[in-house]
Amino acid sequence: MNRNAKLVVVIVCLALAGLSAATYVFVTHSLGYELFCPFATGCDAVQNSPYAVLFGIPVSLLGMVGFTAYIVLALTGLRSGPAVRGYLHVLLVLSMLEVGFTSYMAYLQISVIRAVCSWCMLSAALTVALAAVVIYAVAGSGRGSVSV
Repeated sequence: MNRNAKLVVVIVCLALAGLSAATYVFVTHSLGYELFCPFATGCDAVQNSPYAVLFGIPVSLLGMVGFTAYIVLALTGLRSGPAVRGYLHVLLVLSMLEVGFTSYMAYLQISVIRAVCSWCMLSAALTVALAAVVIYAVAGSGRGSVSV
């Protein structure tokens, strides 16, 4: 397995972890159950705040869509051979959007809501990790072969 294929596997694994966390929050909150909040006590406060919904869409559902996009793009790039560099650039754009949105949501938790959600912070950490891996992949794809 070459370098790019290994990076795609890392991207998919990180995105699957993020998708799992976002799905847990979405399903649990949608069913009206309290969230298990392992490292903070503000999960429900954050999920019940007006900032948990954007244009009528739960932010956790947006997270599910974002992490699924990482998986689809990475796997598509894996299958596309020489076209992988294009997919990496799309992943880079997605990463920058996700990091910006996640940063804003973290700011809201800390400064406005004054509660921290463990699941949201896990999602934020995974988003930053994904961005770092994607940046590393894009930087390395310019050197030599970009096929997977």
